Amino acid sequence: MRRKWTAAGQRAWHGLAALVLAGGGCGSVVAACPAPAIALEPLAPGVWRVPGAAGGGDSDTTNGGAVSNLLAVREGRRLWLIGSGPSARYAQALACRLRQVAGQAVTDVVAPWPRPELVLGQTGWAGARRWAHADVAQAMAERCPRCIERLRQRLGPAATDLGPDSIALPTHRLHGDHGVLGPLRWWRLQRSADTAVTVWSLPRARLLTAHGLLWADGAPDLRDAESEHLQQSWARMQALATEGDRWVPEQGPLQGHAAPLQHRAYLQALHTAVVQAQERGGLESEPAPVLDGVAAAFHRGGRHALNWQHVWREAEKGW
Repeated sequence: MRRKWTAAGQRAWHGLAALVLAGGGCGSVVAACPAPAIALEPLAPGVWRVPGAAGGGDSDTTNGGAVSNLLAVREGRRLWLIGSGPSARYAQALACRLRQVAGQAVTDVVAPWPRPELVLGQTGWAGARRWAHADVAQAMAERCPRCIERLRQRLGPAATDLGPDSIALPTHRLHGDHGVLGPLRWWRLQRSADTAVTVWSLPRARLLTAHGLLWADGAPDLRDAESEHLQQSWARMQALATEGDRWVPEQGPLQGHAAPLQHRAYLQALHTAVVQAQERGGLESEPAPVLDGVAAAFHRGGRHALNWQHVWREAEKGW
């Protein structure tokens, strides 16, 4: 005998289905996603941060290269993802998790700058439109064959899906210094003379991304960057943000609107300390000092020591 649905029964069923889509009502459904397990942090209605590995640092066997923050934005029938993850395997796990939480598949993936941890996952987003600024796409084409090998060495046994066919270049390219794409606004900035990055803004949530420019888990990563271009980019970013805006950094939790100003102050203080050390005959191998007037967070981890050496060499060249 077929059971007749009551109004209360229908409401209960729809409620259960909503929980399943949100990833919180049925453990077996959540467990069906492939490894690695991925947590999503809701930031606003239809907006989620995909946190990079806790503790920051470089890619290794434990974190599988998932060290950078990603941002997912649902807008109508489209689901945007800024950053794609470090590999196709990771992208497939994230795709499953986003379907559970957002209730739809990712339609558009953005490469914000040519960092392997942020762009090599593009091979795992079948059917999605792949976006990047033309300068970022060109850098990916030139550098990704080399960066795959470096990432493979860092990941060791975890680099099972990083082969010669692991590069999927953007199919849609942006041009110019700024523009609008779907619900997002973007600006082209520089990390160095030959490395462009894109900053993205979601006005309705008062969120901005800063891949390759801001870090919240310690000092900024200055490797392969140039201080002059970073200072200019941070000044431009500070003009873009107002009180109440939040930045999604490369690594670590969200930051307040003044984060670019704090990064500028750190780098200027570091440069001053380097010049003073050089004038008194100091050595590059000296321990990186604690900088006056700079927050303790910038001295955590190993990046501050590497930055000391980086700025030392820049100062010797006359920056």
